[in-house]
Amino acid sequence: MLKNFLARFGKGAAKVDLRFENRPYFTGDIVTGEVHIQGGEVEQKINNLSVRLMMNVTTKEGKVTREVTSIPLAGAGVISAKELRVIPFTYTIPLNLPVSRHKVSYYFDTQLDIDGGFDRTDVDYLMVDVQKPVRAIFQALEHLGFREKANSGKLDKYGQEFAFSPTGMFSGQVNEVELRFAYEDTGVYVWMEVDCRQGYQEIEAKREFFLENLVLQYETQLVKLLQQYITEAVENPYMYEQPFSYKSNSAYHGTHGSFLNGMVGGLAIGILGNMLLSEIMDSLGEMTENAAEVFGFEEDAFEENDFEDDGDDGGFFDFGDDGGFDGGDD
Repeated sequence: MLKNFLARFGKGAAKVDLRFENRPYFTGDIVTGEVHIQGGEVEQKINNLSVRLMMNVTTKEGKVTREVTSIPLAGAGVISAKELRVIPFTYTIPLNLPVSRHKVSYYFDTQLDIDGGFDRTDVDYLMVDVQKPVRAIFQALEHLGFREKANSGKLDKYGQEFAFSPTGMFSGQVNEVELRFAYEDTGVYVWMEVDCRQGYQEIEAKREFFLENLVLQYETQLVKLLQQYITEAVENPYMYEQPFSYKSNSAYHGTHGSFLNGMVGGLAIGILGNMLLSEIMDSLGEMTENAAEVFGFEEDAFEENDFEDDGDDGGFFDFGDDGGFDGGDD
């Protein structure tokens, strides 16, 4: 009798533990593991077992946590005292899930719903990075002296933007290079903005190009190609002032269909965007002005539902320019 009473408050109750290989994962990867349910001191009834993938985003006003998806698992029923029950677990990381960066992170929250008792949870962090083709582009930029910035990985309604600052051959000519990507079957489509120094001015040169898988496999060729594109932008930035195609719903359609479907980080708006917009505004303050500051937009942008970002005024989560991603020299 006493054991049953204590189990209702968690003492001697069943426990849950999600186990999977603790390593960096890439979008498109399958996470496989097991959920271990260890029976407690008494027999208990399990109502539900699920694993939720949670997303943490740190904004100027604080941390926001929201559910990305919930994965139901078999496991409901009576578990005997001291019984060990093992449930298989798999989850495929979406290709267009925003990747982990300094202020974007993920964790699995395993929830064991015990009938009439104290529910059990288990938290396991998940590191998500871009796929190999985009990593090859990042490595090529590093060979050109660029370093990823701490504010890299901004989220907006289009997806995720990655920012690099020069430390080598382009120092003094380029302030920053910003990139977005869309996966295709035969390669990667790239939107690259080069912030060029022109005297006391900064000119934003916008380049769009497609990199085939064959090019992405050869680092030397990829480095030369990116160097060429950046050099052309620096030498004649006024030739590349046209708006990016991703800002038009009909301008870019790859093999995935709509540009958002294949765009790195596109899931942020598809699943989280509208919910985050309303819930962050509610949780971080009632004043529209304060909420607008969190998202990096002017107040009237919310009123008019106009989220066009023609300048560098951030996205839904503008983290600010606070140095290098890896502590490098910006």
